[in-house]
Amino acid sequence: MHPLARRVVWALDWFSEWQGRIICLMVAPIIVAMVYEVIARKFFLAPTLWAFDISRMLYGTSFMLGAAYALMRGLHIRADFIYRGFSVKTQGRVDLLLYVTLFMPGMIFLLWAGYGFAEKSFLQNERAGDSTWAPVVWPVKIALAAGVLFLVLQGVSEILKSWYAATRGRWPR
Repeated sequence: MHPLARRVVWALDWFSEWQGRIICLMVAPIIVAMVYEVIARKFFLAPTLWAFDISRMLYGTSFMLGAAYALMRGLHIRADFIYRGFSVKTQGRVDLLLYVTLFMPGMIFLLWAGYGFAEKSFLQNERAGDSTWAPVVWPVKIALAAGVLFLVLQGVSEILKSWYAATRGRWPR
C-alpha cells in the first residue's frame, strides 16, 4: 500500500477505534436510566417522565456514532456464505464496487439530509412532541449527522483497503 494511503487508513481506523471505545460507555447511562425507571415505577409507584426519552436518545446516538466502528470491524451484515468462497482479489473488487456505487452515494445523501435536519432542529430549538417531558432533540440530530460523517470517513478507509485487496490479492495489515 502506498505510504500516504497507509497513513490515511491508519488514521481513519484509529479514529473509528477510539470513537467506538468511547461510545460504548453510553451503554452505562442507558442501563442506569432503565433500572431507575423500573425501581421507581414498580416499588414507589412513581414513574419518571424522562427515562424513556433519555434511553431512546442515548441509544439512537450510540447506534449512529458506533456505526463507523462496526464498519471498521466488519460487523455489518454481509452475505458471508457467498463472499467467503471468493478469492481475496474478488472480495476486494466486490467490496470496492459496492462501496463506490452504493455505500458512499447513500451515505453522502444521508449526510446532506442529516445536516439539514440537524440545522433546522437546532435553529428552531426543536423539542420532542411525543413526550410529556419534551426534551430538546437537536443534540441527538447533530449526533446522528455526525455518525453519518464518521461512516463516510470510515468508508474512505474501507475503499482504500478494498482497492489494495483487489489489486494485490491480500488484505492490508
